[in-house]
Amino acid sequence: VISNGHSPELACLYCPELNLLISGDQVLPGISWNVSVYPTEPLANPLRDWLRSIDKLAGRLPDDVLVLPAHGRPFRGVKARLAALRAEHESGLEKTEALCQTPQRAVDVFPALFRRKIGRRELIMATGEAIAHLNWLMAGDRVSRSTDSDGVHWYQATSANSKRANKR
Repeated sequence: VISNGHSPELACLYCPELNLLISGDQVLPGISWNVSVYPTEPLANPLRDWLRSIDKLAGRLPDDVLVLPAHGRPFRGVKARLAALRAEHESGLEKTEALCQTPQRAVDVFPALFRRKIGRRELIMATGEAIAHLNWLMAGDRVSRSTDSDGVHWYQATSANSKRANKR
């Protein structure tokens, strides 16, 4: 099963006869792997691709399949894990959009996506993941991006969406 989002064309190997999935980094127990935008494709939408891939896996795999992830222990219950991963990213998208009611830089939305303070070592990966979430929101016309005279990108919820958010 070819998956996308974490990396292009990540192959998950599924054997129905053995009820076994070698998931690589696509499905991990306990953590969500980094889904980032890279400088070579600044407007890419890897989060869209990743969410589509986990939906494809959820529709194809039996829940009792034994998952052999690239990191962590083997586990069963793949459908619940995939649902939890989707819910985690949907929550991050909602929180990111809420923060963007006022203009934000990618680094300003870290609190919406990460439970801990981001240090220097994680800054590049965290920024890439924040931009992935912002690009997903831009693709849905839920935020827009402007660039200031210093070349800094600022993200803000669109006016139509701001009106919708105020009605909640």
